[in-house]
Amino acid sequence: MLKASPETFVQALGVAGTFTGGTWAFLADGAMVKRFHPGKASETGVSAALLARAGLTGPRQVLDATWGGFYPTYAPGVSTPERAVADLGADFRILRSGIKPYACCRTLHSCIDAVLEIVGAAPGGSASIAALIVHGNAQTRLQFGRTDVRNLLEAQFSAAYCLAVAASSGRATLDQFVPLRSADAEVRRLIALTGIRTDRVLDSKDYPSLEVVFTDGTRVHKDVPFAKGAPEAPIGDDELVAKAMSLLVPALGDGAASRVVDAVWSVEACADLSTVTALLVAPRNAGR
Repeated sequence: MLKASPETFVQALGVAGTFTGGTWAFLADGAMVKRFHPGKASETGVSAALLARAGLTGPRQVLDATWGGFYPTYAPGVSTPERAVADLGADFRILRSGIKPYACCRTLHSCIDAVLEIVGAAPGGSASIAALIVHGNAQTRLQFGRTDVRNLLEAQFSAAYCLAVAASSGRATLDQFVPLRSADAEVRRLIALTGIRTDRVLDSKDYPSLEVVFTDGTRVHKDVPFAKGAPEAPIGDDELVAKAMSLLVPALGDGAASRVVDAVWSVEACADLSTVTALLVAPRNAGR
């Protein structure tokens, strides 16, 4: 109906497919929809609330209806629906949310913490590295084993790239991913020296560990159970503001970015959240 080209039609199918529930197909080619998932989920939730308020009815047993319910359809025989209401109203999971100090997948943060600490203490810096070994499982290799990095998302899900830029620069902030540093000689050298071993048993709360081998034969292995930014290892307010500003300023400019930060800090006293969201509209020449 829109007279779309074949390529646009393919992209539309991919976007529609990912709208069904945040699938991970984006890993195959670094598609942009990964960034869209949280916003789409929020939009759907708000739309559902407004439609319900307007009188649209929804199934009362959407989770556990025998025919078509979420649990019987997607996890028959293994679901634990009682956990969905355990401590409801008393145990707020949002309090367990973390902040990502590094511009990549959260699962890689423990290894980045480790490489920054280990290499930071090495007299020769990244130049003295002979090998970087990630100790994980088959999922670790499947999800983070890419070494041919062609775009931002592929870099953010590549253990080799993330460790290479962190080891060589001493940080893993957005400037190490945009623009990509995959053409840098030291980054390429470190990527080639990075491997993932499937020698650990990891449950949902575990993260891979890192072993650094130096040119003098020294081997340092470090396991970081709670990566920086986790609820158990929170970052400070100053670092949180710095992270926010690094992302907001290029899109909004200095003044508007500061106003957003101030508004978020005082959001509990906000009478109308639209006054906060209005601050997120970027001017035409922001950041220029």
